[in-house]
Amino acid sequence: MSDYQHPIATGNTAHAAKVTLIGALFDLALGVLKIITGILGHSAALIADGIHSLSDLATDAVVLLSIRLGGRAADKSHPFGHRRIETLGTVLLGLILLAVALSLLWHNTISLWQGQLSPTPAWPVLLVAVLSWFIKEGLYWYTIKAARAMNSDLLSANAWHSRSDAFSSIVVLIGAGGAMLGFWWLDAVAALLVAILIAAISLQLLKRSLAELIDTAIPEPQQQGYRQHILQTQGILAVNELRSRTSGGKVLLELKLEVAPRLSASEAHWLGTQVKQQLQQQFSEIGDILVHINSPATETATAESTLNIRPALTAALNQLLLRYQTDADNIELILYYQDPIRANVLLSSNARQLVDSVSASELLQQLQQLWPPAAQLQIHFYLKKAD
Repeated sequence: MSDYQHPIATGNTAHAAKVTLIGALFDLALGVLKIITGILGHSAALIADGIHSLSDLATDAVVLLSIRLGGRAADKSHPFGHRRIETLGTVLLGLILLAVALSLLWHNTISLWQGQLSPTPAWPVLLVAVLSWFIKEGLYWYTIKAARAMNSDLLSANAWHSRSDAFSSIVVLIGAGGAMLGFWWLDAVAALLVAILIAAISLQLLKRSLAELIDTAIPEPQQQGYRQHILQTQGILAVNELRSRTSGGKVLLELKLEVAPRLSASEAHWLGTQVKQQLQQQFSEIGDILVHINSPATETATAESTLNIRPALTAALNQLLLRYQTDADNIELILYYQDPIRANVLLSSNARQLVDSVSASELLQQLQQLWPPAAQLQIHFYLKKAD
């Protein structure tokens, strides 16, 4: 009872790639512009911001590769699909950002510690910082809109990467402006703040992605919301177990649902399908759902309940029927593994003479003589209304 759903639907893959490529072109142009302006304009903060922008090219490449591979349909070798490729891409993106942040932290901390005076930043640094903020904030809104429409954590992470550039441009603006006013150390401090911002974003990405890779459960309040929705389905008595994890931005569920003890297998399966369809319609974040149907659990399991008693009981019933010149084709055996186990023996119209000549209690007594463990069961004989 499991249907695969893509983290980015096949029809949206081209659009996701287009969004990422547009961002990559701006990252390249801004990165080069910031580094050149930072070198000529004597701004360590703008150079750091330029390196940050160029690092976005690597993350854009990771996003494009992940979209291409992660959007593939499930196949024989990957029956659960390729959604985890997106997650691995996000981990790699986080590691790249963390490496950039640590490098900037080290370089600018040494500069401050040694008290190295830097030339005063030139005014073009301020213009590039303002231009960078305007472009990167626009890219954030363009990418996050696509990410929400496709329910993609990977695109969302890339959008926040763009916004981190926008924030860092504001920090550069303040730092360079302060240095131009005579506070030489403000530019280096601004570079440190940019590095800290990058590190914080990278750690957040790594935390969420690694939690997904080790199959961390979704938050308890979210699970309770699913439980309450399931119990609204008439015929579901209880949610015995709800196991959850995430993969490629989708929530995967394994459910054990309790239904009435004598419900037919067909009706129980139908109820499970109803629960699955209703959950997926109500909660767009849910992907695969595996449903297992339970009968009410007994407080204490008997020794017999751990064994398959059908073969032995069927053999004893066959011996009993032979005494009355009839055979096993004239009965149907229905078992309920409860405490005690219940067995309903349905007799066809061809076996009517068996019921007419012998009482049910006599049949049960004879059956117990043939197979003594029958005394531990609840056995009932019924006449079918129709064959």
